[in-house]
Amino acid sequence: MKLAIIKLSAMGDIIHAMVALQYIKKHKPDIVIDWFVEKAFSQVLEYNPHIDNIIEVHLKKIKKDKLSIFSEIKELISYKNNNYDLVIDAQGLLKSAIVAKIIGKNVAGFSKDSIR
Repeated sequence: MKLAIIKLSAMGDIIHAMVALQYIKKHKPDIVIDWFVEKAFSQVLEYNPHIDNIIEVHLKKIKKDKLSIFSEIKELISYKNNNYDLVIDAQGLLKSAIVAKIIGKNVAGFSKDSIR
């Protein structure tokens, strides 16, 4: 089974969300967990033994360079080939919802009614 977690930023929130990984791995030891995160926060995840792959995104740079959206979307589309069984949007923002929808079919997380 392959799981993708989308928690892009907010260091404290990332740290709190990491706690759940130990329980996931305890019950599903063979699960592969990929974590999508803004590059600036990737080091927070670096030595977590429960994360198989840390995937850096660069969505914040789109504010300064509008055309970079095309390269970012192209990069995200390439992760669709990972065939995630489940994508968890743990951020609850529009940008995390977009990332989740691009990379996977089966998405769990905040509803469109509560998303900011």
